[in-house]
Amino acid sequence: MGVRKWVSRPMKGRKMGIEDLMRGDEGLPESKRRKWALQTIDEAPFQIWVVIVAGVGFLTDAFDIFALNVVTPMLGYVYWPENRDKDNGVPEVPKAVGTAMLCATLAGTMIGQVAFGFAADVLGRRKMYGLELVIVIAGTMLMILSSNGERNSMAIGGWLITWRVVMGLGIGADYPLSAVITSEFAPRKYRARMLSWVFFAQPIGQLLANLLSFAAVAAFQGQITRDAKYCTDDSCIRAVDRLWRLVVGIGIIPAVIALAFRFTIPESPRYKLDVLRNGKAVIEDTQDYYGGPQVDAEGGEMDMLGADHVARSATRLSFSSSDIAPDQVIDSDGEDDAVAAGEYTRDSSPQTMQLHPTDPMFVPPLASRKDARRYFIDEGNWLYLLGTSLSWFFLDFAFYGLGLSSPEIVRHIWKDPKFDTRFVYDSLHDNSLELLIMISIGATIGGAAMIKVIKYASPKVIQFWGFVALFALFVVTGAAWPRLLGNATYSVGLIVLYVLCQIAFNLGPNVTTFIIPAEIFPTRYRCTCHGISAAAGKFGSWIAQIFLAYTHWAREDFGYVLLVMSAFMMAGAVTTHFLVPETRDHDNKSRTLEVLAGGRVVLEELNRQRAREDD
Repeated sequence: MGVRKWVSRPMKGRKMGIEDLMRGDEGLPESKRRKWALQTIDEAPFQIWVVIVAGVGFLTDAFDIFALNVVTPMLGYVYWPENRDKDNGVPEVPKAVGTAMLCATLAGTMIGQVAFGFAADVLGRRKMYGLELVIVIAGTMLMILSSNGERNSMAIGGWLITWRVVMGLGIGADYPLSAVITSEFAPRKYRARMLSWVFFAQPIGQLLANLLSFAAVAAFQGQITRDAKYCTDDSCIRAVDRLWRLVVGIGIIPAVIALAFRFTIPESPRYKLDVLRNGKAVIEDTQDYYGGPQVDAEGGEMDMLGADHVARSATRLSFSSSDIAPDQVIDSDGEDDAVAAGEYTRDSSPQTMQLHPTDPMFVPPLASRKDARRYFIDEGNWLYLLGTSLSWFFLDFAFYGLGLSSPEIVRHIWKDPKFDTRFVYDSLHDNSLELLIMISIGATIGGAAMIKVIKYASPKVIQFWGFVALFALFVVTGAAWPRLLGNATYSVGLIVLYVLCQIAFNLGPNVTTFIIPAEIFPTRYRCTCHGISAAAGKFGSWIAQIFLAYTHWAREDFGYVLLVMSAFMMAGAVTTHFLVPETRDHDNKSRTLEVLAGGRVVLEELNRQRAREDD
């Protein structure tokens, strides 16, 4: 039995795996296949397997990124025992090497996001999906095999930096691919929640990295020095060397699991419809998987659509599943009607010249320089791309500035390094525990809450108020930093504020900056735009690492760093308000991807129509 057949075999009356909606009867008219496909996808139940396939890979990416937090202190004990912290004498990775490792990961991530995003729009989502995990697996394997060589014949720092770039390429590629594939497979009602579930894999991956490190240190406690600040024998060095390789190498396991599913995923149905123009076939699979309508085999006609293939709306239907009766027509919630009354003359194919982009049978133009110029420049949609990119840039400056630099920051909050008397085992044990408490728990709580909140508020609203909340938290924490830091009892307040910041990140813009670019751009440019937006975020985090590394901030002065970050949060709120579009209608229902793909022209026309109706 092949992998694809095994994944899609029936299980208790339901099929396991992600169904290919684009196979079926080839005798049906193209326009009717397209309308049925879009309506069936948007009225389908929650697609759990899409979330699992995308989420497991995203968990791997988060694990690999944030595992660097827990293994970096370990590397100092093994490879740089003579390079010791000036305050407490603990071995540490040289500042230049540590910063280079962080920046190398982020630089590779930026390249992967843009390159794979563009490739997925040109070559297809399926051809790229899975390849990024192969790169992550290869980079991880090569990283854990890095060494100094015999008698220091090689530079461990150079190898670590090199393989972190390779891992970054694969990690970055997963951002646009997972987001866009989830968005394009998702039913309209559940799209934001499905994307939130996929992104929830990031704090889970972060949590697993810290939990694994905590457990691994405990398992090796008998071999790690407990009475000195550095390893005093070969047994300790070997134990810590095995420890960091184990923590990093474990990340291969979820990657392999995800890979088995990703190579079986079908091509995105919307990509087949909009880019490949391959509408052959949706009926057989929708009937089998979703409970679709019967097909007249002789005439090749769908009873559900009948003769009136441009019907606009009928009685609103309430589905617990996606079963659609043969004589029913899906209600469009009025969005298509509101903007489709007039004649539409966008430069497109002749057969769609008179159809509005929100019409289910409108076939959008193919990607080209002419079309890109018209969509982004003439119609002003470059403002949306600027909005999503700047929002992500401002967010990641603070999120990764605090997240990837966590060991040093957390150590300063918990204890004054000048009076830190912890030995090797205690230092590694406490590092994992402190990161677990201050980072992972807050991030997991925020991500879980986001899944619930996204049902009741739009991503734009959540993003705006999330930035505002982070601005307030950074101002309060930055202003209170010197006073709270100087008192052992009051330092608990700093820990609480830091945890609240992590909750606000994940119950706010850390998730929505991932969601919005996957919704608002047309299929032919969706992956590219998401990749550009994500890369802008990683550029912000890259700038943050340089800023933190070379400002030489003292423990007492970190409050000023937080105040700088608060300015970025306010900038994110302003950007969101003016440059990011609303993805939901006035009833808080998600707009279809086809409506959002119309861009500023369609959305502004829709808003004007709604305003006239309200008056």
